[in-house]
Amino acid sequence: MAGSQANRVVRSPFDDPIIAARIEAIRQLAGGISDRVAVMDRDFNVVYANSAAWTDYGADKAEVNHAKCYEAFAHRSDPCGTCPATKVFESPGVQSVSCTAGGDGAACGMHQAFPLVGSDGQIASMLVLFTPPSKPALRPALQVPEDLPAPMVREHLGDLIGRSAAMQQLFDMIALVAESQATVLIQGESGTGKELVAKTIHRLSDRRDKPFVVVDCGSLPETLLESELFGHMKGSFTGATANKRGLFEEADGGTIFLDEIADTTPTFQAKLLRVLQEGEVKRVGGNQPVKVDVRVVSATNKDLTELVKGKAFRQDLYYRLAVLPLFLPPLRERREDIPLLVDHFVGASCKRHRQSPRTVSSDVMHALSEAAWPGNVRELQHYIERAVVTTTGPDLTCGDIVALGSKVPEEGLRMVVRDAVSHTERTRIVEALRKTGGNRLRAAKMLKISRAGLYNKLREYGLQ
Repeated sequence: MAGSQANRVVRSPFDDPIIAARIEAIRQLAGGISDRVAVMDRDFNVVYANSAAWTDYGADKAEVNHAKCYEAFAHRSDPCGTCPATKVFESPGVQSVSCTAGGDGAACGMHQAFPLVGSDGQIASMLVLFTPPSKPALRPALQVPEDLPAPMVREHLGDLIGRSAAMQQLFDMIALVAESQATVLIQGESGTGKELVAKTIHRLSDRRDKPFVVVDCGSLPETLLESELFGHMKGSFTGATANKRGLFEEADGGTIFLDEIADTTPTFQAKLLRVLQEGEVKRVGGNQPVKVDVRVVSATNKDLTELVKGKAFRQDLYYRLAVLPLFLPPLRERREDIPLLVDHFVGASCKRHRQSPRTVSSDVMHALSEAAWPGNVRELQHYIERAVVTTTGPDLTCGDIVALGSKVPEEGLRMVVRDAVSHTERTRIVEALRKTGGNRLRAAKMLKISRAGLYNKLREYGLQ
């Protein structure tokens, strides 16, 4: 790994409250697992290493946690020559770096590195995951055999689907954070599957047998949201005819998912912060606090750091919510996953609508893989369901998609959907005329449209 930068002022990551909170959360979740986990600062000092990380290298805890990473994990006295993990600090905006493609990072067992951003928006440290050792590591440095099998690629984690590097990284992080009790902030564009990630975290956690409660914070006004989450006492406002438990109480022992958290008001944010700090809620109109044991997972499609800078979101609440941040990639950045998703959605839609199984040709699959999908996975799912419902036959030919080809990203999905409807309508008219031997009156009755309407459609589709 790269050595320390000359004349750099050494500042402990623990001086930054958000970094300190994240390291503490990592300490909680990594302390009892067999996977090797470590945190390094910008100067590659080992800030934290779990017991699996240092015992696998035949070192003691004090030796690892007070050393440079190349001393602790590669047992070198001088910095490594090359290491992919340095890209975490060198490339702003990078969400993770794979260390398996070569370099000294791969040789000493590093698998993946994730940036840890501080309260000033700068990358202050990095979380490193190591590959499981095939045998106990001995000094000198661990040597990786050339014939070592490639890391296993998972296509599923719960209901999440994907083979892409971005999804493999997400799977790794979900598996890591699921075992902790820390709050998780899921960030990503609309339609990327934030709620599905939250459900997966819950199902992989030790809270899996307790409630998973979903709250859409953006759909409720402040007063109603407060009543829904915290509950209310009889007579506390007009319509409060009885005491009511809030959703935090309903989720006791489990997980509560606060979707669109960025759309809440500062007043509500202050009350939510108190719940996170104290582990208790007060019902609207009540004075007695109620203890709750709830893990909070929140999500937003907005940049909370920018909202914090603009004073539109409380900074202290952001620190509490973003202890373990997850970033969901948009579909355009994981196009290799589209065939997997299409096959899954086609099968699920056929089963749901009680239709026979359908197949998707390679031309159609290519066109779908090249489409823009501004609505991400949700939009792709809805499009596939429409195609299953509105077409007949064993194949989802979707000729309009094939014809548009590379135009799809430029012209957008609306044109695709409009053309798909037209294609389906034209096909049904041709089929009706075939069944009636060309009798237009009978064909119009079969299609349940007027005779004049049929003539108009024949002219529109060039079927004269």
